[in-house]
Amino acid sequence: MQQYESRSAQLAYPVKTVYDFLSDFTHFEDLLPEEEVDNWMAHDDSCSFEVTGIGRVGLTMEEKKPHEFLKISGDSSAGIKFYLFIHIVENTQGGSVLKLVLQADLNVFIRAVAEKPLKQFLDMLVGHIETFDFEKGIPKSFK
Repeated sequence: MQQYESRSAQLAYPVKTVYDFLSDFTHFEDLLPEEEVDNWMAHDDSCSFEVTGIGRVGLTMEEKKPHEFLKISGDSSAGIKFYLFIHIVENTQGGSVLKLVLQADLNVFIRAVAEKPLKQFLDMLVGHIETFDFEKGIPKSFK
């Protein structure tokens, strides 16, 4: 299985606030780029949506370790299974540090094409998470 990591994000919110928000899939729609996502459906522990150029993606919350990490399993209409780990730790200023890790079992042909876009996607998602107001449940630009 190949592993792709995002950069670390410094968040101004306590670990508990970030974890509580991210551990519920009904909040995820606002974290994904709306221009890339259609047909969003979510419940507490599962969601599905269509991504432009990729197709249908389904996510299931596999494991939760309160205030530390989330393990999400996913599959796509392209037949690719993957795991997304969300790691959250407290920083010294009372905020938190978040990092995303994606594990996917990609064949050599798909890996050559997908590696750069996967890394870019993780960094884009982290960038979007950094702009989020976790207490209000909206991007900071909508304050």
